[in-house]
Amino acid sequence: MLQHIGEQIRRLRNAHDWTQEQLAQRLNVSRSKVSKWENGEVLPDLQSIIDMSDLFRVSTDFLLGKHPTDEQLLQEVRLAYGTNDMSDEQLSVIRYINEQPELAKRLYALQSLPTHKRKRLEEIVIKMIDEMIEALK
Repeated sequence: MLQHIGEQIRRLRNAHDWTQEQLAQRLNVSRSKVSKWENGEVLPDLQSIIDMSDLFRVSTDFLLGKHPTDEQLLQEVRLAYGTNDMSDEQLSVIRYINEQPELAKRLYALQSLPTHKRKRLEEIVIKMIDEMIEALK
């Protein structure tokens, strides 16, 4: 649970393009506290969870990693990432990744790579998935 909340906080903070310091200021906490949350060292207190829920415009369930219904997930993604352009297929992929924490962690790590390296790895992953799907038919 600690790690999931931390990853959610980091993901949402990055989606808003905020530093840990900027998030800390918005929540009236120290930057080191945000760092400890994101690194899974400590859980945020209840008031901080509620404040983040309001700030990121997501439910506390979303922050805590409870598996929402498709409708709730779609609403959360729209609010968290500021988009209404979400297909059923994209929603299905998001749900699948949410339910596979190790996969989500590794895919999330890809976004920190330089664009040219990330693009090449994405091409390789897509090809591998296509080949696995074909082999399993």
